[in-house]
Amino acid sequence: MRKFRTLLGATLAGACALAVVPGTALAAPAAAPQQATADLADTTGAYYEVSPARLMDTREGLGAPKAKIGPLAKVDLQVAGRGGVPAVGVGAVVLNVTITGPTMDSFVTAYPAGEARPDASSVNFAKGWLGSNNVTVKLGAGGKVSVYNRNGYTDVVVDVVGYYAKDNSMTNRNGGQYEWYEPARMFDTREDPEPKPTAGTTIEYALDFNEVGGPDVNSHIRTLVFNLTAVAPASSGFLTAWSGAGAKPTASTVNYGAGKNVPNLAFVQTTPCTGAEPFGWCTPGARKFKIFTSASAHILVDLVGVVDDGFSEWGMRFAPMSPTRIVDSRTNLGITGAMGPGSVRRVTVPGTLITPDTGVAVMNVTAVKPTNNTVITVWPADIPEIPKPSTSNLNPYANQVVSNAVLGIVEPNGAFNVHNLSGSTHLVADMVGRFYYPAAPAATLSGDATKSKPQIVGSSHR
Repeated sequence: MRKFRTLLGATLAGACALAVVPGTALAAPAAAPQQATADLADTTGAYYEVSPARLMDTREGLGAPKAKIGPLAKVDLQVAGRGGVPAVGVGAVVLNVTITGPTMDSFVTAYPAGEARPDASSVNFAKGWLGSNNVTVKLGAGGKVSVYNRNGYTDVVVDVVGYYAKDNSMTNRNGGQYEWYEPARMFDTREDPEPKPTAGTTIEYALDFNEVGGPDVNSHIRTLVFNLTAVAPASSGFLTAWSGAGAKPTASTVNYGAGKNVPNLAFVQTTPCTGAEPFGWCTPGARKFKIFTSASAHILVDLVGVVDDGFSEWGMRFAPMSPTRIVDSRTNLGITGAMGPGSVRRVTVPGTLITPDTGVAVMNVTAVKPTNNTVITVWPADIPEIPKPSTSNLNPYANQVVSNAVLGIVEPNGAFNVHNLSGSTHLVADMVGRFYYPAAPAATLSGDATKSKPQIVGSSHR
């Protein structure tokens, strides 16, 4: 029988809040306590987090010539051996790709160096746009990624946040596995008693995964996977999410323009609450992280999954692929015709791209010129316990072409649902890989794969 898990019976504990002085960050411990890690017997497809690190900035000449990327041009970016990514043994990387100052409407595609450019896009943008997208891409020849620009000239910034092992040659055996959660909104500053976060504010959050009387899950959680959205920012700026250990990194997580609601998928490392935090605002051991906003903006945090150390029997590994288009409603691929207001479409992933053990399709989903401002939401098609969630994957504005990374749950039948809130929009989806269940997780992990499924039982922030 196919394995799948749902987030049932989860409750949110009361949240407490502490105002943070604008322009300052809460003090971080000199050395954050580290959670236990498993020693993977087989590292193939395991995830390894790194502290967000900048690999390319065409404005500065970092990793590429100091010049905007021109029309029909590409840059081959060296990834392996930089920013905490090993020189060998890496199959794919998780990047945050930022576009700034484009002179025309265009798109950028990141794909394995040395391969033919695919019919796919990674970031779609309008003239003058500022924004970013989480991009998972297979490494190509020489450990490089090609970054292609279609029209005009644009600066491109690339930050790395993690990588996946290509095979079992990784000398570091402490990789992690991804586990999906029912999409759920964990935090929303619009509902806080405090006012809208001001420019330069840092907010610290925590999630408690332990059930009373249940196993210790918290110590095994290493990275949280969110859809992080900036809402109604007062000016152009960015959000940076990180573990909170040490100073705020220079890398950004979400880049936004004034007044725009902008989401981005984020892999965010965590540290444990120690019990010594002021006012006892979080449970000892709960997983803690920080979010900084450079401009006044509301912040939404939608949890979609976690990376643990191999503790959970529901953990998955990643298999990358060259970007492959599976949906294009303009050509009736995957979906027939534009999606109308309130419409739901079921998308079946081509059988050639998945296997019976596939749980999640890793995609880049693009809304193409909706007639109204709208919201696009993706959720599993064939798990009755999971109805359409009150979360969002894309928040496109009228006549905008916008993309976001989506970890689409496709088990048990290789399909997902997509909903369009308002107006009419075309939809495009490019698949870049899949998460799959190892054939025998108990045999390949030192963690106890027979322990019960974790449930979120509390959340707090300050």
